[in-house]
Amino acid sequence: MKTRIGLIGPRDSVDRVLGVAARYETKTDFVIRVYESKEESVELTLQIERDVDAILFTGVIPYRIVSYANVTDKPCLYLPRVGTSIVKALWEMRDAGERYDRISVDSIDREAVEEIAEEIGFKFDALEVVEYEEGTSYEDLAEMHAALVSEGAVEAALTGLSRTYRILSGRGIRCYKIYPTKYIIRESIQKAIYIAEKNKVKAYQIAVTILRLRGDKRSVLSEYDFLRLKNAFERILIDYAKGILGSVFPSGRDEYLLFATRGTMEEDEGLETLFRSSDKEGIDFCAGLGYGSTAFNAEANARKALCRAAAVPGCNLFSVDVDGEIEGPVSTPMRSLQYSIAETDSEVRAVAEATGLSAAYVTKIKSLVRMTKKNRFDVEEFAAALDISERSARRILQNIAGAGRAEVVALESKSKTGRPRRLYELKL
Repeated sequence: MKTRIGLIGPRDSVDRVLGVAARYETKTDFVIRVYESKEESVELTLQIERDVDAILFTGVIPYRIVSYANVTDKPCLYLPRVGTSIVKALWEMRDAGERYDRISVDSIDREAVEEIAEEIGFKFDALEVVEYEEGTSYEDLAEMHAALVSEGAVEAALTGLSRTYRILSGRGIRCYKIYPTKYIIRESIQKAIYIAEKNKVKAYQIAVTILRLRGDKRSVLSEYDFLRLKNAFERILIDYAKGILGSVFPSGRDEYLLFATRGTMEEDEGLETLFRSSDKEGIDFCAGLGYGSTAFNAEANARKALCRAAAVPGCNLFSVDVDGEIEGPVSTPMRSLQYSIAETDSEVRAVAEATGLSAAYVTKIKSLVRMTKKNRFDVEEFAAALDISERSARRILQNIAGAGRAEVVALESKSKTGRPRRLYELKL
């Protein structure tokens, strides 16, 4: 089965990629979307994200827009403009007999441009790097280049944006389009294929969840009431298993095993329904979720996760990944935040204004602190509690910290080789 890669960008850049992509046609299908404006990249991503295994953007700007919008969980990559990308444009100017040592450039940082110039033994008489910031329009970028030319600071502009190139050309300003090199295109396509295939293998890993009714419930209930509670839990589990295309089996008096694939587990949002339904029925359980390449490995990891969950009070779930990494807990209080969107006291408004968040969202976070009785969170806990992606959670925490309403109080790693985790202390 071929890997499906989404390709999003302006027509000229997409055509350039497709010229190199022909060699991969036996193992890859490209789902193409062309835009006139970079702002269309979000809508185009939404159109194709369910039909592709990864998405490749022809430039960093649409990639940033989509990443910031947080509209897809599919792996996203972009074709970088590196120092070597300007060589073709410089050579074109040289061959045309034009001066090419006084230029302005965007889409590439100064260090990369200076490094490639040093490599080829070239020196700039004037080099101006035009910085792209979030919200900068094609016209704004063109105006910045044009101003440098009109002031005599440079004599030509190099841009990585097709529309900016057309604007500058239309104004009679000498400019050149920066394209990724064929080597970069080839490397990026191979990287997209590798990541997509790796994710597909991951999606087909076996997921085993072991759910155990807590014994303290049984001790305070009659046998009849406990059986009624158990029957209600079984109905909830059957509905949950149906949603993730899994199978559920009883395992002893108080335990149930649920088998599914990782892909369906991670795509479905039924875990929240499982917690909410159980909470509504007064059912208290602990659960361990394990992933593995075989059912034996997955169940062994689920047992490890269940041991951790059993040691934590209340209804909760821990998970253990194939590499032994433990995550959790996911729990009913964390999934059932109650907050009032009408809460608009002066302190909430002050925090909202300082952080750029809405008053309702600030109130929701304050509710989280009250209900969990703690004010220290890492990104994973914060994301799980607010039911948002880790990318969004990281951005929100950084905004809060930037406004002086939180600070990083610890930096730790789950493993010796793992990515360090920041622990944020909220001061709301």
